[in-house]
Amino acid sequence: MKKLIIIAALTGMVNTGWAQKATDTVKVYFDLAVPKLNSKAMAYLDSLAYYDQLPVNKKYGIVGYADYLGSEESNIVLSEKRAASVQEYLQGLGIKQELIETVIGKGEVSRDMAGNEGYPTDRRVDIIIGGFKEKPKPQPKPVVPPKPQPAPKVVVKTPPPTAQKIDISKVAKNETIRLDKIFFLPGSHKIREESEEPLFNLYTTMKFNPTLKIKIEGHICCLTNTNTDGYDYDEREYGLSNNRAKAVYEYLVGKGIDSSRMSYEGFGIKNPLKWPERSLADENMNRRVEIRIIDK
Repeated sequence: MKKLIIIAALTGMVNTGWAQKATDTVKVYFDLAVPKLNSKAMAYLDSLAYYDQLPVNKKYGIVGYADYLGSEESNIVLSEKRAASVQEYLQGLGIKQELIETVIGKGEVSRDMAGNEGYPTDRRVDIIIGGFKEKPKPQPKPVVPPKPQPAPKVVVKTPPPTAQKIDISKVAKNETIRLDKIFFLPGSHKIREESEEPLFNLYTTMKFNPTLKIKIEGHICCLTNTNTDGYDYDEREYGLSNNRAKAVYEYLVGKGIDSSRMSYEGFGIKNPLKWPERSLADENMNRRVEIRIIDK
């Protein structure tokens, strides 16, 4: 009798259109700001498995998302956890780990809207049955003999302006200098190209002050848990502020600055300049790299 009731319940899900038809992508929805599957989502996946719409012999790609509520960094973490939650549940349904070839979180879905309600359909995980399709290889283009080109014009490049050194004369030992205009990609330790000028200024300061020793300190914004660092999507680890400080350190080492003159450390959100964060300007103020003068 119990078995008949379960079958009838699952049949009702399909008849009412709640279970999804056979498709390459299955969408599973989550509650607001929650990384775990709710009971409705679990019953949905159970029904798909019961009707063989989650084959155990195909590859799978799992992609997590979040809506626009919350910061970019926290939404990346949330989408990652949602994808991991679905992965764990699929394995419980008999899908082997080696068939799950991709598990990623892409953070928030960008939308031109605002409000406190968010966008429910963006709180989801996409399950791609069959995995990600490979892009077709480009066909070689026919070789066309180059046309004769006129002699190139001689172009005289204007020399770049002399980089300004950072004035350390008024900075005492153990005080910090904030590096403005050091930009990183969201959830990443990779430095953007527009940060070249202030980084080069720091390099020239180190070069022309050979006794100067510094500590590079990374800080982030937008988290409420002060015991952990932000999530670095590049390295897939919780060490975002530390990795950003390390990126500046490696830039200077690559320019020839002796590594013994420098150290680096990440502090997460432990030392905010503005708290609580009530605006994008507050977040940008806390998302920073500082240089602590160790010795002059």
